[in-house]
Amino acid sequence: MGVGGGTKIDFSKKSAANANEAFAKMFNLSSQQSNQGTSEVDINLLVPFKDHPFRLYTGEKLKRMVESIKENGVIESIIVRKKEDGTHEILAGHNRVNASKLAGLLKISADIRENISDAVAKIIVTETNFLRRDFDDMLPSELAKSLKMQLDALKELKRNPEFINAIESDSNADGSKDEDEGAQVVHLGKSRDSVAKKNKMNRENVRRYIRLNFLNEGLLNMVDDGDIKLVPAVSLSYLIEEEQNILLSILKSNDYRIDIKRAEKLKERSGKLTEDDIFAIASGEFFEKKKKAKVTAITLKQKVISKYFTAYATQTEIASTIDIALEEYFERRRQLTEDTEKENSEEVESHEEN
Repeated sequence: MGVGGGTKIDFSKKSAANANEAFAKMFNLSSQQSNQGTSEVDINLLVPFKDHPFRLYTGEKLKRMVESIKENGVIESIIVRKKEDGTHEILAGHNRVNASKLAGLLKISADIRENISDAVAKIIVTETNFLRRDFDDMLPSELAKSLKMQLDALKELKRNPEFINAIESDSNADGSKDEDEGAQVVHLGKSRDSVAKKNKMNRENVRRYIRLNFLNEGLLNMVDDGDIKLVPAVSLSYLIEEEQNILLSILKSNDYRIDIKRAEKLKERSGKLTEDDIFAIASGEFFEKKKKAKVTAITLKQKVISKYFTAYATQTEIASTIDIALEEYFERRRQLTEDTEKENSEEVESHEEN
């Protein structure tokens, strides 16, 4: 299916070849690595790729990789770009290099690429990670930054303009007008009876993740932590910087959850939000309808009505008369209260003079 028709990427480990083909088709890339020859490279001459969008492994995952390298070496060569100063920029294999250093290796096998542009380098950095790593291993911020990097590279290389136009037309990024069924990230196989786990993404979701780049760092971290879900986060990305900063401060100080409804209301009012507005919407107070106190209804007994009205008086006449009588009654009460307060005040003043 073409990109415009909601192409999805299957990151299932069981169908890695199909996943590679689907991803390559979506981005109009080659899923095959171009091996231009490998050689042993001094690890100390390796430098990370500038603005590398993926975090390095930590904890148990890093520990297992270090142990594997100690036992088996680095099985797959890293990919590097030769730089003019004699160093080699890592395009694929940041985790392998980090683990190799910890394992005590001094050299590592590398596929050296020469004379490639920054755009091509970005394609290699992102493509190799998307095709190698499980989708669930990636944080929303990693997807946001890497997809944006991929998109920028495609624009620079003038590849797949149809796909680029579809992604950059982000009026639907917040899910307000879903065009196809798989608009949100679909996590299949999460039930207990599932055997294979599949992760799918279509162009709508690519668009959403790219939109996350407009969030400030604090809010993006909350998305990574799961405190803000993807679709609400996209709506929040339309808030201006000052509004985002105020919202972040409020969320850090209070246990509020930003759902789709609250995020949409914030987006709708962006540009004219005050701190009080943001607080009211984030807390949910904005949506609480103030209940008006109900006046107790009374029914006059026929005996009371007959005491003041003839049998020919209509309901309208009775209601009007009662209204006028009550108005006069409360006016007299008010006047009486004022007179009493005045007398008390004069009496106090008289005692003070004496």
